[in-house]
Amino acid sequence: RVGQPLPHQGACKHFMKSYRWLRFPCCGRAFPCDECHDAQSDHHYEWANRMLCGYCSFEQLAAKDKCGHCGRGVTRARTSFWEGGEGCRNRTLMSRNDNHKYSGLGKCISSKAAAKASK
Repeated sequence: RVGQPLPHQGACKHFMKSYRWLRFPCCGRAFPCDECHDAQSDHHYEWANRMLCGYCSFEQLAAKDKCGHCGRGVTRARTSFWEGGEGCRNRTLMSRNDNHKYSGLGKCISSKAAAKASK
């Protein structure tokens, strides 16, 4: 029902910080993730294109950021660290003790260009 939260706000044992369920077109049923789908059904999953918000149970097209009904995030918040290919670490938010914060800042010329120039 729209307005009622899903069990565990949509999280499962495979994805604890995901707050949505996915509706799979192969069977029309909703599951927290593809692994839960395969474990509870007798067929392999097809790519889901619809989702249910874990907070308000509103069904909508699969989105990465927010629910279109209640506006809450359906995945965990972004951090300043590596996001699995989504971006790089933000040097302004890094600790001054992190050795990656200041690496490469004193270079005037790249090491590749320096190697070419010395040949």
